[in-house]
Amino acid sequence: MNAVGGSDVLRAILSIAGLTIGLGVTLLFAYGVMVVFGYEGASVMSLPIVLALETVAILGGIYFALVRTGRLTWRDLGWIPVSPGWMVAGGLTSLAIYAAAIALVTLARTVLGDAWFGVTPPLVDVFPRSVLGFLGSFVFGAITVPIAEEFLFRGLLFRWLRNRWGFSAGAFVSALVFALVHPQASGSAPLIFLIGLALAYFYERSGSLWPSMVLHGVNNAVGIAFIYLAIWAGQT
Repeated sequence: MNAVGGSDVLRAILSIAGLTIGLGVTLLFAYGVMVVFGYEGASVMSLPIVLALETVAILGGIYFALVRTGRLTWRDLGWIPVSPGWMVAGGLTSLAIYAAAIALVTLARTVLGDAWFGVTPPLVDVFPRSVLGFLGSFVFGAITVPIAEEFLFRGLLFRWLRNRWGFSAGAFVSALVFALVHPQASGSAPLIFLIGLALAYFYERSGSLWPSMVLHGVNNAVGIAFIYLAIWAGQT
């Protein structure tokens, strides 16, 4: 397995940024054309479309910057088969983290009143309020985005930091970055940081991104389910 260097991380980030800008501009231009011709539907920047854009930008950026150029392979980045036990452990760990977060929220509400942190994002307006919107949010949010983000944050960033500073520092810094770029993802920076540590741990111990992808996907699936339950219950 080839080592990940700082230049690889930088190349990937620049490529992802370029694709994100290009795809975003193209999307907005297409939306503008649709409006000119009479489109009056919901904003084009609804959640499923944003998540699809993120997936394409991350995987495409990594492909063009590293895989296509021969610097690294997907296997080098962690796309390695692993035993089903690791996958189950990843999913169960995600559920355990969410259960602990809910318990803490309940305790905070009881003791501190309004001084509590949430487990669902406050920005629910980007979630399409329809069955099709739910399916799109679930497919991209709980399947494709976790795969793409694990390649970026664990396969690239964590690997590089771990090789330079060791596991503990690499896990801490990569989890911190992961939390900082997801300020509204699940309503709680500490929860996201904790999940980031767990994702790094599973990747380190299993030698594969698959358990981390399952953990990440289950976490997002639970969050999306909570949000849509709240929407359909009329609480948002």
